[in-house]
Amino acid sequence: MRKQTKVSRGLSLPRQMGGADRGLAIANGTLTMLLCYSSMTFAFFGVGIVIHWILRWKSSRDPWWRDVMLVYNHYPDLHEPLPSTKFSARFKRPYGFDQDLPC
Repeated sequence: MRKQTKVSRGLSLPRQMGGADRGLAIANGTLTMLLCYSSMTFAFFGVGIVIHWILRWKSSRDPWWRDVMLVYNHYPDLHEPLPSTKFSARFKRPYGFDQDLPC
């Protein structure tokens, strides 16, 4: 029997920077600095802080929200009124992603 070990919570969560998803935080910081540099004012610095706060809030509610949306966006959003050859499980959205909800 294998010995059970505890895994740190930080190792099981996606990589974050400042509490927000790492890739989005870097993109937000880069865009904020470019806007501040090009406009020669720090007005966009406040906008960048607000956007980072929103990303941080979203990541605190669900750390995997970005990964789930990346998978969700790979599924088609087509309406097939009649069954066809593409009417298979491969082309349907996964359960819980508004697949079988009445309109």
